[in-house]
Amino acid sequence: MKLRWKVLVLVGVGLGAAWVLLGRLPYVPVPAPHDWRPAPTYAAAVARIDSIRAHEGPEINPECHTRLLGPGIRTSNVLVIFHGFTNCPKQFDPMARDFVRLGYNVYIPRLPRHGMADRMTEELRHLTAEEMVRAGEDAVDIAAGLGDHVTVTGLSSGAVLAGWMAQQRPEVDGAVMIAPAFAPRPVPAPAARQVAGALLKLPNFFVWWDSKQGARLGGPKQCYPRFASHALAEVYRLGFSVIEGTERLGLDPGVTVLITAEGDEGVNNAMTSDLARTLRSHGSNVRTYEFPESLHVRHDMIDKDQAYQRVSVTYPAIESLVVRCGR
Repeated sequence: MKLRWKVLVLVGVGLGAAWVLLGRLPYVPVPAPHDWRPAPTYAAAVARIDSIRAHEGPEINPECHTRLLGPGIRTSNVLVIFHGFTNCPKQFDPMARDFVRLGYNVYIPRLPRHGMADRMTEELRHLTAEEMVRAGEDAVDIAAGLGDHVTVTGLSSGAVLAGWMAQQRPEVDGAVMIAPAFAPRPVPAPAARQVAGALLKLPNFFVWWDSKQGARLGGPKQCYPRFASHALAEVYRLGFSVIEGTERLGLDPGVTVLITAEGDEGVNNAMTSDLARTLRSHGSNVRTYEFPESLHVRHDMIDKDQAYQRVSVTYPAIESLVVRCGR
């Protein structure tokens, strides 16, 4: 979504105030579940997807259901895509079709509490990192039946989830993390780990992406015009767990790609750079790519319905990096 500096400053100030008022409260690391159930066949994977879609119900925006795009058979390459915060699978549809033309099966799950038909829903109040992890685990289980080599990618919160899956799941051969949301841009990295825990101790509140537009926010019609403070903190909590896990273990896949935009108004790129250095210290095959400020690429570099979209610039670069990431 479009993030305005005013919103980011308010979030940063709120996080800082929470840190001061509540002290250096540590965030609670996200536990790693190990009840993996990889789909043994393509048919089994499709059956799981059909079951998920059947349970999504009429309260889901018809354009936001979980989807599988592909040739209808098991393929050599599978791409799992995790959409961004307050968006839904529709965000990645144009890019997904590009990969289908390249012979991929593409699986885009609807992440928990996203994609509701009521854009003013309060579902995000209840989002947890554990819910996100369970959704990611299910996605990788399904991908195992869709093809031979699994690459995971995602934007923002979806990028954080892709990093977790790369860290935890041996089925993942490559990970492409696009503008990962480890912390808001105004919050310095040394403080970020502590303030997320503090924020979760404060009452849950909603923040408009654009305080002037409010519920009339333009751009992608499937997106929520606001987010819950606890939901955002849970995304950061998962991100810190990815970072700390990487510091201990590195990431398992053959290739990890970290994509940032110099003009990203939403996230702390310095933490992504730190992650790249940590990966290299573990001997991981890590690649970095940054869109320069001159290209005017912003945080949501995926959704073609954003008023500021630059998909003619971002898609070719991202798609090339994903293809090179796969085996």
